[in-house]
Amino acid sequence: MAKIKYKKGNLFLDFLSLKPIVLMSNFVFQGMRYMSLGEKIYKFFITLFFSTLMFVVSGNIYVSAVLGHLLNYILNGQFFVVYRYLANGRTMSRDKLEEFLIIIKKNINRYNPRDILFTGSFCRGKMSKSSDLDIRIYHNKGFINSLKAYFFASKLRFLGLFLKFPVDVFCFSDLSFLNKLDKIEIPVNFLNDESILKKYPTSKNCKFYISQIEIA
Repeated sequence: MAKIKYKKGNLFLDFLSLKPIVLMSNFVFQGMRYMSLGEKIYKFFITLFFSTLMFVVSGNIYVSAVLGHLLNYILNGQFFVVYRYLANGRTMSRDKLEEFLIIIKKNINRYNPRDILFTGSFCRGKMSKSSDLDIRIYHNKGFINSLKAYFFASKLRFLGLFLKFPVDVFCFSDLSFLNKLDKIEIPVNFLNDESILKKYPTSKNCKFYISQIEIA
């Protein structure tokens, strides 16, 4: 049985959990509701760029807008996060998880984030076959630093699509972004950033934590 998007409670939530609605919502919003303002602008300009190219080809502004949004979704979306609600296939395994962590490690020096945080089921230590990997890229403020983080997030999202691996990636430069997390969630860190350890003194480092993860 596929994962249920929302816990059953009323007709509205049941409606939002319908597979066509879940897919359409994911396509339309592409995670922008949870992004920082800077990342929303970045996401918008990607769609604008592709839409402009499509308009040159088709000459139809409406078709171009839809195709531009679709290309953004393909290259910079998170399809296998929503796939968990559409089908019953396994999307998470230890091999894939460790492979993706190696990819992150190889790209750290290129994009130079302050830290990479892992939240959700990963930081709770128990993942299922339908879990995703929740990644939060912590970066310094400023246009160039932000842009590098957004490029890094886009790359991870595209690799998630290519590898059929569900990654939920967002960027932030203000620690208040983490206030959205459940209070019982202590993010796992990748680089032991001082400000992260100050906010979460019990945060564990991914290098030593990965062996403790259970995947059902």
